[in-house]
Amino acid sequence: MVIGSHNSWSYLRPRKWWMRLIAFAARCQLTDIMNQYLMYDVRCFDLRVRFDEGKVIVAHGIVEYQYGIIGLERDLKWLNEKGDCYVRVIHEVRTERQRERSTVIAFRDFCHKLEEDYPHIQFWCGRNLYDWTYDYKFQNDEPTCEETYGSVSDDKCLYGWLPLLFAWLNNGYILLMGSDKDILLMDYVDIQD
Repeated sequence: MVIGSHNSWSYLRPRKWWMRLIAFAARCQLTDIMNQYLMYDVRCFDLRVRFDEGKVIVAHGIVEYQYGIIGLERDLKWLNEKGDCYVRVIHEVRTERQRERSTVIAFRDFCHKLEEDYPHIQFWCGRNLYDWTYDYKFQNDEPTCEETYGSVSDDKCLYGWLPLLFAWLNNGYILLMGSDKDILLMDYVDIQD
């Protein structure tokens, strides 16, 4: 079983002041990609992107992060050098309007470039959040994945908005129980006790 971090780049600073006010609900990790890998044995990362005039934006829901393509490429190059990682790539669009033709094309081009530039990373998913259909089909087979974080819990009214609380109350037990799936995707991988 591989440990994965849900919304792996959500530790970043939100782009706009008003996004900082709701960042607590979008943040799912506290530590950067290298520390997730080195300190918490994360080998699967969850990348959510959308596009604005062809420019890639790392996002979770309505929160967009201050991280350009250079930072993202640096992280992916580092993971590629490790050679033992998965990256789930999701098109972070939640409405039909957001999923217009130009954004789907930009997402496809982005995913194709990922596969070309980082051949030692196993990329998977390629779905959008609007209707969960494929906007890009990666060459790799999709691993099985168990998602254990607040927004998919049975008690969504409480945990859906408080991923830190969910992790604090549940991560130790979740890790102890493990999973029969290839990947166990979690909020706040640094909370393991």
